[in-house]
Amino acid sequence: MALMGTATACAPQDDGRGTADALAAALTKGDVSGLAFTSEPAQVQEEFAGILAGADPLKPAVSVSSISEPEGDQATVTLNYLWDVPDSDQDWTYTSTAGLVRSDNSEVPWQIQWKPSVLEPSLQAGEKLSLDTAEPERGDILDAAGKPIVTERPVRVVGISKKGLTKAQAADSAKALAAVVDIDAADYAAKVEGYGEEAFVDAITLREAAFEDLDQKKLDAIDGFLAVEDKLPLAPTREFASAVLGSVREATAEDIEKSDGAVVAGETIGASGIQAAFNKDLAGTPGLSLSAVGEAEAEGAEAPRRELFSTDVEAGKDVQLTLEPKLQSAAEKVLQDTESPSSIVALRPSTGEILAAANGPGSEGYNTAFLGQYAPGSTFKIATALGLMRQGLTPDSTVDCEAKFTADGRTFENVDGYDPAFQGQITLTEAIAHSCNTAFVSEYEKLSQDQLADAAGALGVGMTADIGLEAFWGAIPREDSEGTAHAASLIGQSRVQTSPLALAVMMASVENGGLVVPRLVDGYDGEAKPAEGAELTEEEARQLRTMMRAAVTDGYLSNLAALPGDPVIGKTGTAEYGNKDPLQTHSWVIAAQGDLAVAVFVEDGDLGAVTGAPMVEAFLEAIR
Repeated sequence: MALMGTATACAPQDDGRGTADALAAALTKGDVSGLAFTSEPAQVQEEFAGILAGADPLKPAVSVSSISEPEGDQATVTLNYLWDVPDSDQDWTYTSTAGLVRSDNSEVPWQIQWKPSVLEPSLQAGEKLSLDTAEPERGDILDAAGKPIVTERPVRVVGISKKGLTKAQAADSAKALAAVVDIDAADYAAKVEGYGEEAFVDAITLREAAFEDLDQKKLDAIDGFLAVEDKLPLAPTREFASAVLGSVREATAEDIEKSDGAVVAGETIGASGIQAAFNKDLAGTPGLSLSAVGEAEAEGAEAPRRELFSTDVEAGKDVQLTLEPKLQSAAEKVLQDTESPSSIVALRPSTGEILAAANGPGSEGYNTAFLGQYAPGSTFKIATALGLMRQGLTPDSTVDCEAKFTADGRTFENVDGYDPAFQGQITLTEAIAHSCNTAFVSEYEKLSQDQLADAAGALGVGMTADIGLEAFWGAIPREDSEGTAHAASLIGQSRVQTSPLALAVMMASVENGGLVVPRLVDGYDGEAKPAEGAELTEEEARQLRTMMRAAVTDGYLSNLAALPGDPVIGKTGTAEYGNKDPLQTHSWVIAAQGDLAVAVFVEDGDLGAVTGAPMVEAFLEAIR
């Protein structure tokens, strides 16, 4: 029961400050049920909560500005209101007042006079707050030339309108539509059943071309079928750089809750890739308006509305990438029939720009190009060769290439079909060109694991770099890598791991004559930290290029020797994995031509020369 009446015996030093502070705290908390009012507290709380409900998730922060000197049994408290609008400098601020009346209860010396204007000075009885949002235009994702890759493109939202349908008809229509658009019929039927009697229930959103490919006669025969025209930020095709660009979706209740008001209902947000990583830039800032909405005078009439506060809509900003569509499309075409996870990454050595980052259909949407963690096989012999040169060898130094070599109890062999003409005493260049395993493994006691890791680090393997998306830069364990484990590391096996991007960086660094730090987003100043070890010198890079040219003129990449343009250099790689008999193999090739470095990877392939080499040739031919 509310405490009524006045109390002339109240201590003169109590000016209502405590009651005023309690009111401000309760208004901020959103619960005034614990305060003493001149009317029923439960009714006050119900009205207060009802007024605020339409403003969710925004809530005011309230503080006491001042309190008047009591005049008899009454005083007035002035309240400061601050509504913090997320991602905006246009916060809503104002003052309101509340009357205080002395009580005859010594434990509750003051009561509060409640009316809607305590919450907002212009609010009248029956009015409630309403928050409305205007979604901004989302920014585009641009290519290296500044042309849109991802921009709003027409789509069709396909579904069933339940209006006028019986429950049985709606269920039949749901199953029929599911069959035409190839989605799970039981799941969609359950979704349709769960919606309201006149609801439109979406089944799938399709690009215009995909919608037109559907059987239109079957669609027209479905009761309640509806295809709503809409637009979504999309790439030119569903496959184009999909793992890099990412996707968007409508914000969920969980997204809204986690954002603390920065995301509003109906907003489009990035779900993955660049769309998610740069969502704040791309999304812009929704326009917000808070209005006082009264009660409609008659059924069906529009309720009166007064705007109290609004913020401007800020359109999203474009995000420009370094991708070149011609190279990206060429890479995807090369990979289009590859059933296992695969990728092609192309870099510009002079700038580090990532020109293409393609993943084959076998990657099933995973960004193998950036995130794959695989043994690099013989491509890693470039790092081993650098380590050996730092121990005094040159491209012309002699190394032992035997049919077999046993390191600490484990026997290593060359690949089946290895040319016996290049066994025995051969040069380091010939060992690279013909990829002699035993020539490198036999040096395991002369080149330590730390020295190997330092050499690989000089080529970018194991560096850290922020390109705007998560990426794996490679790992060469320094601990617990002795004996056979260390020997296997020299030929890119054991626990050595790289990604296609990391090997493209290694190739680019050799071509550039110094460490290349990759870039994906124009103007994005991500931090980069080289791996441990001495920097790559131009002379070291020149010697590596000489040996890698021999792999083209005299070795496994001979199919690239006659390509027009600048001379091609490169290295094949094959890495065994799994537990099948025979073991499965990763297929790798790294190559460079002019100011272009490429890494090709197929998770379950043949020798690098068999699987990867033709793919590199096809890619280099396609981009001319």
